[in-house]
Amino acid sequence: MKKEQYMFLILIVIILYLLFLIVNYKYKEYKINTHITVIENTNSNMEKNIDEYKEELEYISTKAYKNKVLKEEQAMKNKGEIVIFITNEDKYNKFSKDESISALPTVPVEKKIQDSMDIFEKWMYFLFKKDIR
Repeated sequence: MKKEQYMFLILIVIILYLLFLIVNYKYKEYKINTHITVIENTNSNMEKNIDEYKEELEYISTKAYKNKVLKEEQAMKNKGEIVIFITNEDKYNKFSKDESISALPTVPVEKKIQDSMDIFEKWMYFLFKKDIR
């Protein structure tokens, strides 16, 4: 009877060990697969960024773009050429004067006692709180 019980316990231990190995293998497989998907997504995003940067680089390296930048930023224009700059509304509003700000009522500025003092009188007022005018 004892021998059968030991054999049963040994079989249970072997089965538990095999279950542990199976679960461990599946967990590692899951981690590897998720890591692979993360890397694939990162690669696809990087490829998109690279393509966008290549297009932008091709656009920047064109002669027309260089000519446009020289005319806009450095006032380089050809003889007899009149350059008209067309800006969008955001740039225009950024540098234009806002009418709503000037329509606000102004608050009268209060005069301070120190405004009419010279430097020595200001120091005396600051240190000793005495008006010696």
